[in-house]
Amino acid sequence: MHKSSKFNYLLNATLSAIAVILAVTPANALPEQNISTVVKWAKTRSQLPALRYNSEAHGYDGTKGNLYFYADVTKENGTVTKESITVSGDSSLKFTTKNAKAVKLLQNIYNSNIANDFQKSQYVTKVGRDQFYSGQKFAYITAAVQHGTSFQIIPLNKLQDFIKNARYCQTNQCDL
Repeated sequence: MHKSSKFNYLLNATLSAIAVILAVTPANALPEQNISTVVKWAKTRSQLPALRYNSEAHGYDGTKGNLYFYADVTKENGTVTKESITVSGDSSLKFTTKNAKAVKLLQNIYNSNIANDFQKSQYVTKVGRDQFYSGQKFAYITAAVQHGTSFQIIPLNKLQDFIKNARYCQTNQCDL
């Protein structure tokens, strides 16, 4: 084989392998990724709204039907620190590890890995209305909110920081 045909063969084989990996790997965007990745990903999820920057909320958000999605960022084109989903007006859906409807929604939005990680996560503590869970890949915060239920996914290594902040905000005035 000539060098150029070997190169073309290797290039085609590599591109084919990448195409197969991308086809079988579900696209998802999670905390600690760039917000542009999350915004593009959200466009591929039929359950999610289009996300727009909200300077008052310091993040990207949107509402579709009874679902509100929010991605917290440190700056307009920065890294996502947490993502949250709030569903209102559906009393049969509560973000708990045992609620099949909630787990199915997480599977449809993210993927089965995240849904399973949440479902198998360990309860850590409750601070105010927030319940904190530790999974293998991520940490989670759930809460019953007015007329609905809320779910947050945060980096696992930041769980204790979020708990400390929640405790601090119980006795001090914090912007939420």
